[in-house]
Amino acid sequence: MGLSIVFMLILMAAAFVLPYLLRGNLRESANDISKYGQWSLPDKYSRLLVFPEQVPSSAENVQYFYKFENGWTRPMCQIFLSCTLSEEEYETEKNRLAGLSFESEAGVLTVREDGESFSHPAYTAIEGYDFCYEYALLDEPWRHIVYVYTMNTIKQDIKFDKSYLPDYYMEGFEELSYSGLDRFTIYGGYAP
Repeated sequence: MGLSIVFMLILMAAAFVLPYLLRGNLRESANDISKYGQWSLPDKYSRLLVFPEQVPSSAENVQYFYKFENGWTRPMCQIFLSCTLSEEEYETEKNRLAGLSFESEAGVLTVREDGESFSHPAYTAIEGYDFCYEYALLDEPWRHIVYVYTMNTIKQDIKFDKSYLPDYYMEGFEELSYSGLDRFTIYGGYAP
């Protein structure tokens, strides 16, 4: 009887502690644009090429959100940037996005254009590869660009407007995780 009570107490303690252990020891979040680019995401997962190196000082309607948890099993991350640019800056950024490429062991891969899976035309660098997504959405008439990166984040945990997600977001999550199937990444797989 005493042994079963001790065992039950250990199980209850594990149920409370385990979720915190799975999250890992590094948790960061920011929505202050002055912290833009200060991300802890390891290069192994993405080079975040879709995101601009810096947000132009003349950008308007800027919204920014970043969250990272390193996790003991799999890290989780969300990066969201939305801004309206001047006509010249918009054209420059659109050309930069259209010309993105990355050289890996798989060869030189280029960003893909997708006019069907999103609410706006998109340039995609990662399309669900290992539960990661990286893309930019262009709202041409308004010169508005939305940049998104998510990793291992289910739809319910997304902290920005879910209408910016692709219609295939986390589609076949269970199937992909067990079958070893994967989707496109400009990075050719995990970097060394």
